[in-house]
Amino acid sequence: MSSQPVPSAENAVLRDKIRGYAAEHRKEGRTQAKDSLRLGLGQIKDEFAAQDNLSEKDVHGLASRIKRRKHATSEDLFRLALAFLQGIENINAFAAIPGALQVLIKELTGSDIQKQIDSAECLCNLSLGEGHVAEKISSLAGSYMVTYLDGKEGRLKRSCLWTLANILATSEKAAQQLLQMQLVPKLWKLYAGEGASAGFQEDAGICLHLISTHAAHHVSGEDREYIAYHLFSMRPEDPGSEYLMYIIHQLEIVELHHGLETQQAECLVNFFVASLGSQAESLPVSYGVRVVANLMAFNNPALIGVLADDNIFVPALNKLFALRDPRLNMDLMRMLRNYLNLNLLDSNLVLDRLQVYA
Repeated sequence: MSSQPVPSAENAVLRDKIRGYAAEHRKEGRTQAKDSLRLGLGQIKDEFAAQDNLSEKDVHGLASRIKRRKHATSEDLFRLALAFLQGIENINAFAAIPGALQVLIKELTGSDIQKQIDSAECLCNLSLGEGHVAEKISSLAGSYMVTYLDGKEGRLKRSCLWTLANILATSEKAAQQLLQMQLVPKLWKLYAGEGASAGFQEDAGICLHLISTHAAHHVSGEDREYIAYHLFSMRPEDPGSEYLMYIIHQLEIVELHHGLETQQAECLVNFFVASLGSQAESLPVSYGVRVVANLMAFNNPALIGVLADDNIFVPALNKLFALRDPRLNMDLMRMLRNYLNLNLLDSNLVLDRLQVYA
């Protein structure tokens, strides 16, 4: 089955989440930038630390200077990062100087880890700009940022994830470029793979959610197959878990890979059943119903042993019916029909135990 368009209400929720996420990131990024300078430069002059307003003229001067020197100091990077937070005009002023962005990338790819971090945080704030800025960053720095997702430096990795999220939310063209750089497998490893880390699951999940929303049709068959065969146990209480079923549904993982092996198929069912306790009234449930309904329709019943236990799945169905959510009715009835068609249990026994509320 093809993916359904994302309802406008869900788009609004997503935009609000991104705005809140970006606002928190700006606040934290600014504090980290100041801390970075204290560590890297020693005592900051009081007049510099208090300088909160940088104009387009200031940005033009800074950009021209680093371009001329082919080098940016930590102080330059901090001031630019601060300027980018103060308005889109400053971002556009910097982007208009040919060669200035290349200097930031030079520092990003250098051997000084602190300068790499400073540059990544600067680029992260720059990526809050409009589409043409996102496309420049993606084209010139995207491959490095994707590569750094494999690294061990947490602060650098997080800044890259935030930058990628900003780009994915801003430009489909830039998203398409990033998807050609093995972005999806690297994000999935951080999010739900065997090496998933709680410290980065939320950030990686947001990136995958944005890809699923804005650029699903650009995700390659190879990347979808990677997800299909690297479904490992994720718990509803894990950071970012609310995005899982949405990602699986929008990327049509079950439909395109209906030969899921036992481990992967049962992983999805177990996650769905467990999520009904913590996410029973949230949007992820509606996508979970669709995913599991499709799983029942496409998979060999022998692969879904967990469904044969009437003490597991029938109570889950009753929890869903008890929600009395009209948005779920059609998909819930389709899931029930597919479940009965599997003939794992006596249909009359199942129907007798169901508590359907009118």
